[in-house]
Amino acid sequence: MIIDMVSLEVACAVNGRFHPGQCGNEAFDIVFAIDTSSSIWKPDFDRQLKFIRDVSNQFDIGRSDLQTRIGVISFADSYYLQFHLWQNNRPDLLDRALNRVHHRAGRKTNTGDTLKYIAKYMFQHRYGSRPFANHVVIVITDGRSQDRKKTIEAAKLMRASGIHVFAIGVGDGVEYRELEEIATRPPEDYVFEVDDFKSLDAMKYIIANKTCQGTLRTTTTTTPLPTVPSRPIPGVINPVTQYTRPPPVTVTHVDGVTIPNQPDVQADIDPSLNVTNCGGKPADIYFALDASNSIWPEDFKKQLNFVRDLISLFDVSATKTRIGLVTFSDTVRPIFDFNTKQEKSNLIALMNNITFMSGRTKTSDALKFIHEQGFSRDVARREVAHIILVFTDGISKTPHETAREAELAKRDGIYLFSIGIGMSVERTELEDIASEPVDDYVFHVSNFSVLNTIKNILAIKTCALQPEDYVADTDVKKCDINMNTDLMFVYDSAQLGIPRTRKITKFVYDVTANLNLESGHLKVGRLLENCISNADTYLTSQRQNMDFDEIYFPDFRRMIRRLASQGFAEPYGARRYAKKVAVLFIDDATENLKQAADEIVRLTNTHTFVVAIGDMDVFAAANLASKPANDYIVHIPSYKYLHTAKYTLLQKLCNIFSKPVQ
Repeated sequence: MIIDMVSLEVACAVNGRFHPGQCGNEAFDIVFAIDTSSSIWKPDFDRQLKFIRDVSNQFDIGRSDLQTRIGVISFADSYYLQFHLWQNNRPDLLDRALNRVHHRAGRKTNTGDTLKYIAKYMFQHRYGSRPFANHVVIVITDGRSQDRKKTIEAAKLMRASGIHVFAIGVGDGVEYRELEEIATRPPEDYVFEVDDFKSLDAMKYIIANKTCQGTLRTTTTTTPLPTVPSRPIPGVINPVTQYTRPPPVTVTHVDGVTIPNQPDVQADIDPSLNVTNCGGKPADIYFALDASNSIWPEDFKKQLNFVRDLISLFDVSATKTRIGLVTFSDTVRPIFDFNTKQEKSNLIALMNNITFMSGRTKTSDALKFIHEQGFSRDVARREVAHIILVFTDGISKTPHETAREAELAKRDGIYLFSIGIGMSVERTELEDIASEPVDDYVFHVSNFSVLNTIKNILAIKTCALQPEDYVADTDVKKCDINMNTDLMFVYDSAQLGIPRTRKITKFVYDVTANLNLESGHLKVGRLLENCISNADTYLTSQRQNMDFDEIYFPDFRRMIRRLASQGFAEPYGARRYAKKVAVLFIDDATENLKQAADEIVRLTNTHTFVVAIGDMDVFAAANLASKPANDYIVHIPSYKYLHTAKYTLLQKLCNIFSKPVQ
């Protein structure tokens, strides 16, 4: 049967937690398909089983018509049926059955045959499935399937049978496009990615809520909402004391449970009582605008119009309020920053040239960029409030990373507003992003057309903020280097070209200027020459000597080999028992990164950092960097922002310098 998605925001969750039996007393037949290939370690396989337990515990497991039944199948070289839906219809029996599931460690990932088996057999009545129940499949995998065509065909067969399919990709080896092809539409509701198997734990409530949301059947009534009480906002000239009455609230009745829907407009101040220029109070404000594929281009334009209107309420100048703006989807696209000419007409003109991006919702990357580069020491003013306004219409690609980046920004004294648009956003994630109290920093409107209803109150709340201590703007703590450490910077001048090489060279100079070389514990070196060999052909009349078609163009692999054989070699100044640290610079012109990653094994006992510049393949950077990759990668959208990453890299280096030699 085909299930209609309804617009209820976390209807079956209370305070971000799912409660069994509150999903409209709907019947569920849920099948988990888990990866048991050799790329998964036994502890990570066990985490998949724990995830099944945790998600199953959110439902009322049992044999009756309105209870939930669970089936499990694993896959590697083939598929391995663990148990059907008719078995283990008590929580204790389910737990015992999961304890008997063993890791196969197969060599392949046969996703296609597994999905085909599920579609043909797992939801048959004789195996415990019920025709009136909601049919759900949750697929977990850490890599690409061995036969993509077969996987796509099997996924189509499942969807045609009315089965709702969630696809969860784990780690760097998955291909998002394949996850989309497996899952039900739209992908923003059914496709999820996490960095590792430990992060599955953060998904258990989200998956349970999404499963529930897809099956609620609703009736609606309307009740009026009282007038919002007036509340003075401190620190604002001409404080507002009058609010308008928001429209009536729609109430959804689900089997006797009353759930208020999100109103079309959030209570705003009287539009006639405009805030103007923040009373002259300066601030540094960044806008992060969602440009993912879940947004229609026309709605994206409405988002831009709203930001234009909001900017018009501030006194924009280099000494008053400064504005920065990025759009984000798969990548972060800086539009303008605090160094841009700060005049309203100039900023609005730049906004007129913004193009729609499309792609996934990588909110975490946008927050990371604004925090580390937008508000870097070189550009942010310590004496003013630092503010980020994040606009999004759906759940981010990696919610746990989004929450982490938001927390890091808040620790450095940055205020965060989260503005959710539409009914696909997760209230929990909006609260994770926002500063506290969340009632002051979280906004939610039902669609892009009514964004303007919160313009004035959002402006007033922004104006009311006072600067906090900004940790990232304090003097950089001198690294405590008490042991011999050899630090090498590596970049391929042949592939980068002269202009980019000069920018990186200036950046390396700025970084090393902040390092303490006086104690003698730290040595610093650089490798950048990667010249073309046998390129010259001297004048000759002998054709066999004319090697015009046999030029060897070296790539980044050679730089890694040289780093191992020369950079960290004793004849070239390295010390035998010193800690070894390498900083690699790569960009979108750097070729053969996969082969270069294979050479990384030469760098034994080396801490390897990667500075990735431009529209880079993050997976390629992660394959070059030490683990955990997040501690060793600095990503910068373009060379224009290279200077802003200086203190970020210094902080990461200092963390490694202080660790003992392993």
